[in-house]
Amino acid sequence: MSEHFLTVNRLERVLTRGGGEAFDLEMGVNLLIGRPNTGKTKWLQTLDFLLGDSGDNPYVDDDDLAEDISEKYSAAKAHISIGGEALVIERRWKEPGSKGKVFVNDEAYETGDFQRFLLEKLGIPLLNFPKGNPMSGQTWPHLSFRILLRHIYRQQRFWSGIADQQSENEQHAALLQLLGIAEKVFTADYGELVKLKLEVEKLKARRQQHSEALKDLALEVLSEPELTVEVNEQSVVDASSRLEKKQEALLSQRRELLTSSLLSLQAGQRGIAQTLGDQRAALLSRLEDLQRSLLGHTERFDEMNRYADSLRDELDRMERASDAGHLLADLKVTHCPACDQTVKPSSVPDDECFLCHQQLPDEPRFEELGAVRLRFERDRILSDKKEAQDLISVIGDEISELRKEVVRGTEDLRSINNKLAPVRESVSAIAQDAVSAIDMQLGEFSERQRHLKRIGDAVNSGKRLTEEITRIEGEIAPLKERVDESIRSADFDLAATRLEDGMNAYLSAINSLRPDVWKHSAVNVTITRSVLDFRVGSRRWNKALGGTDTLYFLMAYHYGLLTLSAVAGCHYPGLSIIDLPGEFSGESIADIENFVVQPFIDLVSKEEYEGAQVIITGPSFSGLAGVHRVNFSHVYAAR
Repeated sequence: MSEHFLTVNRLERVLTRGGGEAFDLEMGVNLLIGRPNTGKTKWLQTLDFLLGDSGDNPYVDDDDLAEDISEKYSAAKAHISIGGEALVIERRWKEPGSKGKVFVNDEAYETGDFQRFLLEKLGIPLLNFPKGNPMSGQTWPHLSFRILLRHIYRQQRFWSGIADQQSENEQHAALLQLLGIAEKVFTADYGELVKLKLEVEKLKARRQQHSEALKDLALEVLSEPELTVEVNEQSVVDASSRLEKKQEALLSQRRELLTSSLLSLQAGQRGIAQTLGDQRAALLSRLEDLQRSLLGHTERFDEMNRYADSLRDELDRMERASDAGHLLADLKVTHCPACDQTVKPSSVPDDECFLCHQQLPDEPRFEELGAVRLRFERDRILSDKKEAQDLISVIGDEISELRKEVVRGTEDLRSINNKLAPVRESVSAIAQDAVSAIDMQLGEFSERQRHLKRIGDAVNSGKRLTEEITRIEGEIAPLKERVDESIRSADFDLAATRLEDGMNAYLSAINSLRPDVWKHSAVNVTITRSVLDFRVGSRRWNKALGGTDTLYFLMAYHYGLLTLSAVAGCHYPGLSIIDLPGEFSGESIADIENFVVQPFIDLVSKEEYEGAQVIITGPSFSGLAGVHRVNFSHVYAAR
């Protein structure tokens, strides 16, 4: 027996009014036999619900009887074994707080946790897979046990597809998992690779948008020739360099203009202007130094005031502590700290402790030491406070002196400016228009320089995007190599051949039991990293087959999956549940049921399939040997 076979040993349902219903199952082929409406399908729905359905009860939205049935029962159990380990799975949909839970040996699990529990017990890897295009950016969901169960349990209402109402991506992922190659395809490296590729694509799109917006902005704001074709780091540097040269030329022209204007003044006026200009420059420098010194002294003054305030607060706390010490000094121990009994007064010598009667030390008492310590700290703080106050006074005097010097310097500057006014008027009369025009151009160039700086910052932002793209692409390369190596190690052709051989073995078996019942070509299965394709001959199976042939094909699919149970490395759990419909394409299943079941009986009788289990429903299965039968006779009719 495989250690990862899942076997259902017993199913139970608890009636709301009390009591219950149950039946046992065995390894091998189990036939649930009964006329229509005898409850076979409802029992399989119960088992499906026990195996991790996330609903509140097993019969909701099933049919008109669903509400009555869900009220009739309050709980259900499945006794299963996995590799010989016995487990009891229970659902209690009438018990408050337990509707969405699965109980395993009375331990509660959320349905998602229970599915992961089953996968771990069955030795099936826990994986995530892309639901659609891997590069779509969607979160990869778990490849859950419920997804796999759709290929293990064929419901009576789903006989038209490989796994009806399951997307092609889920079908592909589930089959890769059952074939044992999903762990080589949906690796953690693959998920990280997709994540990094998406990030690179987003960054490239941002860089493209950034580049286009930057160029449009540069053309709109500036008219630099270097920026008309492409805006990059070099073009911004070239444009900035050209503007600097123009600015230098204008400044030189302005100096020459002012110099020539000064030369046109009388010699006496030139000497006065030169002297006053030198004095003004020196005075401006002096005022700047004074302002810096004044700012530093003001900050120091505020800091010392804060320090003095903290010392005053500390003194206040110490005074309160001293007062508390005086008040509490006379308090005595009234209760024994060991037994909490009242200490009775007794006369003791002065040199003994009144509580423990031990000899008191000769050193000063602790409260006296505390008082001494407080006085020492208070004296120290008072000394620090006096020193701080003295320093505050000194800094305050220096601030006052600095402010006076600033006032005097400002008055001297105003005097020099008044003396220079006539000279400025003379120069202005000569060169005012020309200087104003140059100043306007210089202002324009300065504004363009500021725009260029902002554009340069934007270019650097684009450069950082490129650096980030390069960094991530450096991480992608080794990841891609590991992913490709893992994919290369997955033998898709071998996996497809295993399933294909199993399906064709079934079709050959029913042909030997009923000659020419399968008149079509062999089944061809194609499996790749992203493709799952079933063909009969050269045509897609659902296009080539019709009627009862579809039933034979889907039975062959379940048979092919069951053959994987004995293949090392595959993850099929050795269980197949098939709820046959009452009729298929107008033909009664009772007319064909025996020979479609016989290949399963022959398969699980082989030694390598010991422990495998097949559960099939049907109306009679007369004459079949080597099976376990469970008969249902009561017909449930709607009232």
